[in-house]
Amino acid sequence: MSEDKEKLKAAGFIFSNEVISEKARKEMNAVSYLKGELAKLDGPHLLIAYKGLIDKDVFDTAEGYSFLKYVQQKLIADDSVDNSEIPPIPVYDSSEVVKANIEQMEPVWKRRFFTLITVTIALLACLVFMFVLTATRDSPDILNYKQKLVDHYARWDESLTKREEQVRKREEELMEKEDGAKDSKEGTENGSE
Repeated sequence: MSEDKEKLKAAGFIFSNEVISEKARKEMNAVSYLKGELAKLDGPHLLIAYKGLIDKDVFDTAEGYSFLKYVQQKLIADDSVDNSEIPPIPVYDSSEVVKANIEQMEPVWKRRFFTLITVTIALLACLVFMFVLTATRDSPDILNYKQKLVDHYARWDESLTKREEQVRKREEELMEKEDGAKDSKEGTENGSE
């Protein structure tokens, strides 16, 4: 439970949820930067900067409001600034801030989710394609190389055996023709004498 409370702490405040406490941490960083920058400004320029921060709704947590109050008090104490020109600090309900932040984060979450789903489906399709390719290809691999090599050499041996038989048959036919040609030649030579 103490870890949960630590997540909700920021700038000396405990917030109702993590979204607001994270926003307060970001505002705390902005405040530390702005304190250094605004310290260099004189009264009228500080008033312009103060109005700009209010108009742009830069702050909406207790940390930001505390800083705006600090600047406002500094302006009130400055004699070169007319107090009627200093606008009051608008304060928004923190539940509105949470709703706005959740609404802003939701499209990002949805985009990431659909992107991840798309990538996951693409990777799954690649994996299925690789398995199909491995199962249907004819070249040897680590699983079936011995059988593929034995089959290849068996076909090669069978092909060589068939060719040898054809060559022997042709030799026999040629030998028979030569013997027949010799016999007919001898017969014609014997018959002409």
